[in-house]
Amino acid sequence: MASAAQPLSVSLMMTPVIRALTIASLFAGGLKVTVGVDLRLSYLLVALAYGSILFLTPRPVLPVRPLGILAAWLAWNIAATMVVAPGLLLAATVPQVVGIAFFASFFLIFFANSQTDAVDLFETYVRVAVWVALLGLPILVFTGLTDGFWRLRSLFAEPAHYASAMTPATAYALAKARLAPARAIVLGGAMLLTMSLTGFIGLGLTLAFVVGRRWYTRAALAAVGGALMFGAYVASPEIGKRIDDTARVAATSDFEGVNLSTYALLSNLYVAWSSFSEHPMVGGGLGSHKFSHERFIGKLDGLESFEDYLEQNKQDANSLLARTLSEQGLVGLALLLLFLWHFRRSADPDNQVICTAILIYFFLKLIRDGHYFTPEFFFMVGIYIAVSQGRPHPQ
Repeated sequence: MASAAQPLSVSLMMTPVIRALTIASLFAGGLKVTVGVDLRLSYLLVALAYGSILFLTPRPVLPVRPLGILAAWLAWNIAATMVVAPGLLLAATVPQVVGIAFFASFFLIFFANSQTDAVDLFETYVRVAVWVALLGLPILVFTGLTDGFWRLRSLFAEPAHYASAMTPATAYALAKARLAPARAIVLGGAMLLTMSLTGFIGLGLTLAFVVGRRWYTRAALAAVGGALMFGAYVASPEIGKRIDDTARVAATSDFEGVNLSTYALLSNLYVAWSSFSEHPMVGGGLGSHKFSHERFIGKLDGLESFEDYLEQNKQDANSLLARTLSEQGLVGLALLLLFLWHFRRSADPDNQVICTAILIYFFLKLIRDGHYFTPEFFFMVGIYIAVSQGRPHPQ
């Protein structure tokens, strides 16, 4: 009897530990050490949780069908690279395949073995997000007084990453503001303090599509969101300059004197389009954008002032949309949009707010963040699928 009881006790003990490690990884991406590559605390937390599931959980469940779909997609990307750029297979595609396989398989196995359903897991993420937002306030004061950086980013590397990762929690809190007004104030206020265009776009979309439930409330809240965006454009010189510079570069293709954010976004869009034009169906191969960047970036005008920043975001293209076009072409983009469309509605209308909140997160990632290895991305994918299906776990 004693030997039979021991695995059960280990299982019961490890379940909350695994859940805690996983939720913590969603907010720890900004804590890192760089030694040639970025070693992030979030990676360590996921690795510890993964090991706990595989080696300390008796008879872990393996979701065969989802893992099979993941393996097929990765195999397709390997085959595509072998056709269009075989020389980049080991240098570009294999590292991305390994990283994606690690994170995606972990979250698939995590959801399959979780004793908490997807809605409860999402609400746990929201509760922790409130504390992360509150922690951002003293960090904001410290960075403001020491570096003159008066933009909230909390534990994240930059305000834009904070904004995208916290948007689902903020949207959910604002939609449920009557039930928990303090939570909505904390998360909504923190998002405003990021002074991030990404965050303001997320708030505008939240007001229109999450808080607004009927067409007339959506129209009214969309107008409010538009007014807030215009107010940010007028009141914030930084945001105003980004918008003005983006419009000017789009019209003239000249980058001289633009701000760094505009340079990073539009220069990577140019590189992505150049790569896509060569191989429109499958792109240049998974992980190839940084090599495309090295080939095409020198053809742009007005880059003299960015000599020290020419490699800005060349790894992730600054945008998931740009990176997908660059590396996976029309096939990759079609699969991505099909995924977003297919799971956009929840089987339970009471949980539709979660699907819509996560859909806004995906939209922000499409325009602002092309990194493949952010744990919150795979977490949101799992929640998005599970809530859409009305099942405890994604299938």
